[in-house]
Amino acid sequence: MPDIRVRLRGGPQDGQELTVSADSSGKPIPRITLPARARNPEAVPPRLIYERSGRNGDGTWEFRYVGAET
Repeated sequence: MPDIRVRLRGGPQDGQELTVSADSSGKPIPRITLPARARNPEAVPPRLIYERSGRNGDGTWEFRYVGAET
């Protein structure tokens, strides 16, 4: 399956672009999680959650920030 370039909206990673895998329908996977930056290097950082929200008129897929989990 091809990789798809997506843009993140909201949260700490707002505006960043990254490449994600496509699912069996050819759309980007529905959810991605990324590690947050931790101030304490010994702490386990929370995971930032972004979910697929749709496709822009220019064809770019967007993922919206929905929260964090520890």
